[in-house]
Amino acid sequence: MNNAIRLLALCACFSAPAFADSPKLIVQITVDQLRGDLLHKYQRNFLDKRNQKGFKRFLNDGTLYINAHYRNATTMTAVGHATLATGALPTEHGILSNGWIDRYSGEKVYCVADKNTQLLGADGYSASPANLMASTFSDELYQASNGKAKIYAVSTKDRGAVLTGGHFGKAFWFDKNNGNVVSSSYYFDTLPDYAVKFNESGLKDSFAGTSWTLSQEEANYHNDASNRPFQIPPKGFRSGFPHQMPETADKAYYGMLAYTPFGDKLTAEFAKQLVTQADMGKDDITDYLSVSFSTNDYIGHMFGPNSLEAEDNLMNLDRTLADFFSFLDKQVGLDNVLIALSADHGVDAIPEYKKSIGFAGFRGNTGKQFEAINQELAEQFGIEGKLVSRTSMPFLYLDLALIEQNKLDIHAVQLAVAKHAATLPGIARVFTRKQLMTEDLSFDPIGSKVQRAYVPSRAGDVVLVQSPSSMFEGYSAATHGSPYKYDTHVPVFFTGWKVKPRSISRQVSPEDVAVTLSALMKITYPDKSTGQPLDEVVSLAK
Repeated sequence: MNNAIRLLALCACFSAPAFADSPKLIVQITVDQLRGDLLHKYQRNFLDKRNQKGFKRFLNDGTLYINAHYRNATTMTAVGHATLATGALPTEHGILSNGWIDRYSGEKVYCVADKNTQLLGADGYSASPANLMASTFSDELYQASNGKAKIYAVSTKDRGAVLTGGHFGKAFWFDKNNGNVVSSSYYFDTLPDYAVKFNESGLKDSFAGTSWTLSQEEANYHNDASNRPFQIPPKGFRSGFPHQMPETADKAYYGMLAYTPFGDKLTAEFAKQLVTQADMGKDDITDYLSVSFSTNDYIGHMFGPNSLEAEDNLMNLDRTLADFFSFLDKQVGLDNVLIALSADHGVDAIPEYKKSIGFAGFRGNTGKQFEAINQELAEQFGIEGKLVSRTSMPFLYLDLALIEQNKLDIHAVQLAVAKHAATLPGIARVFTRKQLMTEDLSFDPIGSKVQRAYVPSRAGDVVLVQSPSSMFEGYSAATHGSPYKYDTHVPVFFTGWKVKPRSISRQVSPEDVAVTLSALMKITYPDKSTGQPLDEVVSLAK
């Protein structure tokens, strides 16, 4: 071998580094709204055969962190996905809610919307990670591999895919108007051929005319129909099973898909397509795939987490995962795949249902109540106009121009608004911008969580915390978004590559997932990460 060839070989080694003693593929699964107790609660009806295991691959064969809690308030979809991806608190990654108000223009901001990109595969707004202020594990994997690692993310929701796919991955999600898998010009010039073929395959239309029926006899379920009177079935659905899909695959049909197990099946099928077309897990460079299943959240919001629908959907997802894992075993070999499972947040029961069984429960209309409060504030400060200009719960935004115009002390206005807000039913705590930016609230279990979710450039001037089992507004039957245990508690489970079966009860956080994956891969941690490596997983690598 001459010197030139030796030099080329040496350059090739550096340009395409291999990861010694590492999984060939890392699959990060996020189940939207999967509270930390639910898999144990329903496990008796999950598949448990040697080659047919979904959730039981974790419950029987995995390393389970059963006391994992988000350390921030605003436990919402975008916030949780961003935390899982970056290993950082919202104060660091910048995603403080699913949406917020621009403090100066007053315009609404959706967490992943990007006017500078074009939607591919449908009409409507496009998306990108432009608002994400931190690097993700997948970003660091991309850089550590000199761009050789294949990184993909898919979800029913755009924010579920975009935020976990990071800045260097390729993200796909489903359009609710035409059922297509779509993406953004941030990732591609045109929608890739494999996505076009998937959209044209007929799979998205194959559930037209079918029914979602109970998988088993009703007596075999943990849940029952007792919360049915308090449900808010989505458009097109009746109260109680069976749930009939429209005969024609039209806009109404596509909108209903996400509220049935069929939505998760489509997500899993496209995830398979990504693994196949990219030959993921086929070389010595570790690849990354994020799959976020959204149906559990859609169903939980409208039917409630205590419903037969919620339980049956997880039974269906169990079978969908079993099929997906079987596919990965044939394609890559599960011994070569490290699988992490978590959730973006938990959920509370429908407030009226909780009241019916003897617990507290309250449904508010907080936003509209500020019409009267604004009148009182105007009288108090002797001005005309609305001092609380916009609300995006849990944030209240003040009219900064009005305050300046009337030469008011902004801190005095914040305190006055907070005082009025504290009198509203269903409100437990109120915090001002000055308080969250200047005081040490580490001693306060609730205040510290609010502080960790506060992003000064995007957050409001006053932050509300609802009382336990209370809702700010009634847009759905049940919801999440609070700093309480039912919303912060999620699973953090691992299975697959070298993972040993064990259950660990010390408290950890979803922030730890991205950091653990980085430590295991011996690469740089995400740049603003606040999590800690989980030793039981990191120690699997020599």
